[in-house]
Amino acid sequence: MHLLPRRRPPLVRLSRRTFWRRYGRLEHERLEFKRSAAHVQESVVGMAMARGGTILVGVGDDRRLVGCASVQDALDRVGKVAMETDVELRVRLLRVGGVPVVAVEVPAVRDRVVTTPDGRVLRRVGSANQPLRGDAVARFVRARDAAGASTDPSAGTSRTCAQ
Repeated sequence: MHLLPRRRPPLVRLSRRTFWRRYGRLEHERLEFKRSAAHVQESVVGMAMARGGTILVGVGDDRRLVGCASVQDALDRVGKVAMETDVELRVRLLRVGGVPVVAVEVPAVRDRVVTTPDGRVLRRVGSANQPLRGDAVARFVRARDAAGASTDPSAGTSRTCAQ
């Protein structure tokens, strides 16, 4: 089952400086800032269809640490998104200079297409989630599969230690 752990994830305390050094201050294909967990689903789908990434809930688009008003609500919402998308999300609770932040790690999903509940396929382009339509879906999946095969060490010709 692709849900959050049954028990609350451990709390990791970070200074503001360490937090910004670890994650960076600019959103990009693999990093998204969210003020709340209310709209994480599109980012989960977009990141899962790309190279994965991290969503930091409790950080505003203006790079301010606003914190999670309710960590439990954020955990519940992320759990619901994990169920709806069938993506195995990892969650870490952070306390950054006294401010609660939820870090949601999204894995890259290569063996299937991940969609929103209404059937949209999204991909990350820079810091945005862009919908794919029509033939663009098939081209994207073929390109992603080809890229995955070229980086998969088991793909292609087999080699033995003697070669």
